[in-house]
Amino acid sequence: QGCGSRELQDLRDRSVGLVRARIASVPTMADDEETLEFDFGKKKKKNKDKKDKKDEEGGDGEAKMVTTEWEKGEVYTYDELLGRLYQIIEDKNPTLGTTKKYVMKPPQVVRVGSKKVGWVNFTEICNLMKRPVEHVITFVLVEFGTEGSTTAEGQLTLKGAYKEKHVESLLRKYIREFVTCEMCKSANTGLDKDQSTRLWTVNCHNCGASR
Repeated sequence: QGCGSRELQDLRDRSVGLVRARIASVPTMADDEETLEFDFGKKKKKNKDKKDKKDEEGGDGEAKMVTTEWEKGEVYTYDELLGRLYQIIEDKNPTLGTTKKYVMKPPQVVRVGSKKVGWVNFTEICNLMKRPVEHVITFVLVEFGTEGSTTAEGQLTLKGAYKEKHVESLLRKYIREFVTCEMCKSANTGLDKDQSTRLWTVNCHNCGASR
């Protein structure tokens, strides 16, 4: 009986050793992870490269930029361009280039007593210039530095011994400052008073300039 028990024990030990040996020979998960290789093959390229190449070459069906070579046109000289400019200005403003002689009656001055003179055709000249009588009177009195008044006949009486040449020189100055346009030298102007500043402005009816 003792001998049989020993043999049975040896048989069990050999069985256990065999099982352990088989278990040891089975690969573990870690071994699989270390030895496992993934082969996806060569990645297939898309048609993007071909498309980009077509875009660089212009592509099919796309609008291409068309350029034309610059061609030299007719060349004008400075004098030709200047003459063309003057012609355009004259065509658009026919009356601008024409100079009209401004004719004014000479002032008639007579003596009134020993210390005064009378400007006989004063009101008539104001009407020819198309300027207010009050404005011309103020200008004359300030420039001469004297006193004066108008009569019912339109005569301007001035205190002082003034001659016709003095009055004529003063009249030229008034026409230059308040009648003639500085830009086109035309006498076709108007005199307007600004109500806010109370200043007089000369407006040209030909070229539109004002001062």
